[in-house]
Parts: sequence; C-alpha cells; structure tokens
Amino acid sequence: MKKTFFFSILFFGGLCLLVYCLEQNPHAFKESDCVLCHQGDPGSPTSLTAGSPTLACTGCHADILKSGFMHPVDVRPDQVGIPADFPLSRSGLIVCTTCHAVHAAHVDTVAEKTYYLRRPVRGRAFCASCHTQSSLSGHQLVLGEAHFQSRYISTGYGQELDETSKNCISCHDGTYGSSVPVTGGVWQHSSNYGSAGTKLGSKHPIGIDYEAARSKHGRKTDLRPMGMVDQRLQLYNGRLGCGTCHDPYSSLDHDLVMSNERSALCFACHQME
Repeated sequence: MKKTFFFSILFFGGLCLLVYCLEQNPHAFKESDCVLCHQGDPGSPTSLTAGSPTLACTGCHADILKSGFMHPVDVRPDQVGIPADFPLSRSGLIVCTTCHAVHAAHVDTVAEKTYYLRRPVRGRAFCASCHTQSSLSGHQLVLGEAHFQSRYISTGYGQELDETSKNCISCHDGTYGSSVPVTGGVWQHSSNYGSAGTKLGSKHPIGIDYEAARSKHGRKTDLRPMGMVDQRLQLYNGRLGCGTCHDPYSSLDHDLVMSNERSALCFACHQME
C-alpha cells in the first residue's frame, strides 16, 4: 500500500514536471518585441519606456477589455498602499505590470498557471497585497479578482447579449445580487432605489441597438447621435449593456461610470432639453 502511494506521488510529480516542460510560455517574446516596453538595452533597469505598457498588453489581451470588467489601470494609487514588489510606472501610475511580472514563470512547480502574478497567491489574498477591507466596498468586496470575465452562457433567448452584461446577470439573476427580470427576447434591468431611497419602477433595456432606437422617435428615444455620446459610456458592437452605465470598480454611487448629478448620465444619451 505504501509503495503504491509512493509511486502514485512520484508519477504525479513526474507528470507535473512533464507538463511544466511542454507548456509553451505565451510570453516568450521575440527580440523585436522588446521595443514595446524598452529602449536601449532591455537588461538595464532604466530601459523601461516612460509611457504606460497598457497598450502593449492589450494588443494581445484585448479580450479582457471586451468580455468583462478590469481593475483600473493608468491611475494613481491615491487610497491604497502599494508594496515595494508591485512596481508602478515611471510616472507613478498603476499599470498592468504593477501586478503582473511579464517575464516570470508562466506555470508553477505543480504546473498551475501563475498568470504572471507577482506573489504566489490568488483571489482576495492577492488583492489584500494592496487593499484593506476598509478600502473596498460593494462589488469590490465580493469580486476577489481584477479581471471579472463572463462565466455565464445564455441560450435560446433570441437576443444576443454582450459578455459584460452576461457577467452582471450571472449574479444579478437573484442568485447573489438583486433580481433582474428577463423575458423572451428582451433583457431589462430595473433600478432598485433612487438617491433618496425611494423605490423606482423604471426599467432600462439592454442589448438593444443604439442607432435602431434612435430611429424610433419619442420622448425616451430622442437620442443624441452616437458620436456625441460621452465616451465614458461604452457600447458593445453598437448595443447597450450593463457596462454602458455601470462599472463594479467605480467609486461613484451605484457604480456608475460617471456622475448622474442633475441627470448628467441620462442626458449623455437622451435629448430632453
């Protein structure tokens, strides 16, 4: 019995080592790629370019931006303490490489992906490297991840929804968050409470084509031309989604992408003057 257990452990260890050796490192950059982040000798600690590496990272990882929410980058760490092993950009900004060491090992000793994280922990434990419980609120407390991508699959509803909205509904279907009414072919999200705590009965559709809505004239569909919409309101292939108005990493009330004081967010799309 002991021999069987020993050989099982030995086999498992050997298998992990084999996977470790065979797994191709997606960050095996070509020499010509060095100029994306470095100037001069890449081995020099002062060779990093003054700009942000975000553009270089999103060149390959654009899916992260399209299919979910992402921890803010290119921002100053005003409310958190950044450890010494989490380097900021030369201009003092949180960037992708603050959390990810792009030249580190891509798998660990048991062949688990490291995601190039700067510490061998994940989830909330990794977030706690910079954030304290008191510095987090709302969604940030429950997400426990910096790249919140969709794990939700919808079938048969007749109207395709963007990945970000599926992401929101995966919790806000009443399982963890507030319930979101879903009816055949129409995805709608209900505003629960107004700023004064009064219940609102209004609903706002998502998954609809913005330009198609503009063509239907009426009080609620007198919309600004798409080119005049505030750029903080993101559309998904021309359609509205949860992420058009909300961002779980936002510090504003109701996780809005911009302040709605004096209905500024509403008027960013609607023309009601």
